Amino acid sequence: MEPMENSVDQLRVRLASAVVGERIAAALDLRFLPPDEAVPLLQQAAKDPSSLVRVYAAVGLGKQKAPGCFEALEELISRDEVGSVRAEAAGSLGALGDTRAFEVLERTYRADTDWIVRYSAVVALGQLGDGRAFDVLCDALESPVEMTRDAAITGLGALGNPSAVERLLPFVGHPQAEVRRRLAYALGRIADPAGRSALAYLSKDSDPKVAEAAAQALQRLPADTNLADGEAER
Repeated sequence: MEPMENSVDQLRVRLASAVVGERIAAALDLRFLPPDEAVPLLQQAAKDPSSLVRVYAAVGLGKQKAPGCFEALEELISRDEVGSVRAEAAGSLGALGDTRAFEVLERTYRADTDWIVRYSAVVALGQLGDGRAFDVLCDALESPVEMTRDAAITGLGALGNPSAVERLLPFVGHPQAEVRRRLAYALGRIADPAGRSALAYLSKDSDPKVAEAAAQALQRLPADTNLADGEAER
C-alpha cells in the first residue's frame, strides 16, 4: 500500500510532527523513497527523542544498504540509552552485510549489559558471515540465555567452519528437541565427517521433527563428506 504523503518534503514535515505516532508512520514510509532521499531522513529519525521512532529508523537503515547507513547504525548501537534501539541497530548491521560491522558487533556482545542487545549481536554476527566471528559465537554457546545460545548454534552453522563441529557435538544429547533440530540444521551446513555422523545419529531421533531435519541436512551435505570412524548407532 502506497503512503498518502510520500514526497521528501512531506516526510520531512511529518518527521518533525509533535505527534509521536505521525513520526513513526513517517519513518516507516521512508521505505518508499530511493536510498539517496531516504537515508538523510532516516539519519534524522535516528536522533528522534522517541525511542520508537529510533527503532524504526534503525530498521529502515538496515534495509537501505547505502552510504551513511553503517555510520548511523554504529552511532545508535554505541550511544543510544535504550536497549531495544541498540538491539535493532545490531540486527540492521548484520543485514547490511558490511564487514566493518564485525568489530562493532563483537564489542557490543562483549560489553553491552542488556541481554537482548547481546542476543541481537550474536544473530547479526551469524548473518554477517564473517569468519572472524567464530570465537565470539563459540563463546555465546555458553550463554545462560537460551535464545543467545540457539543463535550461536545457527551462526556457527552459517559460518561453515569445520572447527565448530567439536563445539556443537555436545548438543546432540540436549534434552530440548528444538535445540537438537537447530543443531541438525547447523551441522547440515558444515562439511565435516564428525558432523555427518552426528546427523546420522539425529536422523533416528525420537522427535520426528529432529529426525526429519537431520535427514534433510544429510541430503544437503556433499557426497564426499564421509562418515567419521565409529558412526554412532541408535
